[in-house]
Amino acid sequence: MARSTFKVLFYLKRQSEQNGKAPIMGRITINGTISQFSCKMSVSPALWDTKANKAAGKSVVAQRINEKLENIKTNIGKHYQCICDRDSYVTAEKVKNAWRVSATATNC
Repeated sequence: MARSTFKVLFYLKRQSEQNGKAPIMGRITINGTISQFSCKMSVSPALWDTKANKAAGKSVVAQRINEKLENIKTNIGKHYQCICDRDSYVTAEKVKNAWRVSATATNC
């Protein structure tokens, strides 16, 4: 099977800002297919590092957000690997759906 491109990116949805906080969104890209999702977290835009795609600083809030984002990224990566091992065709939507369904379980 040909090697595929795989990337998980986090960003703020600034146009949906409420009470000084914007929702954190995620985007999975695999071979040009894109699937976006909500991380179900919000952060002050002043605390967001756009280049690093994570919360900036060493505050407790920033550390908690970054820890949750890292967990999401790791779990998505595991599902991507499982689908690659099992199927010949992988899309961002397949990976997102597998991650969403088993958000509580970590198995394939």
